[in-house]
Amino acid sequence: RLLLDDGKAGAEQVVSADWMRRMRTPCAIAPFYGYLVWLNHNRSIFPSISESSFFAIGAGSSFTWIEPENRMVVVVRWIDAAYADAFFKRVFAVLK
Repeated sequence: RLLLDDGKAGAEQVVSADWMRRMRTPCAIAPFYGYLVWLNHNRSIFPSISESSFFAIGAGSSFTWIEPENRMVVVVRWIDAAYADAFFKRVFAVLK
């Protein structure tokens, strides 16, 4: 939720707004990566969902999907990474 709310917990800025902006800025050598998060820049990682989405991806194919346009955070664990885009597409389709 902290990532969705640009570093704020309620009215308090816990993580600097500058850090949050940099987190979502593509790296020069890897445009799909920011500061510790994976970016869906040009829909390069998950083509079925919005370009503004970003992710924390961990061991065991766990995904924390932050979808700012729809104010949504989805946590998925132990999903086969080969099917992640199809799963995210289904979740995204429900929002439309």
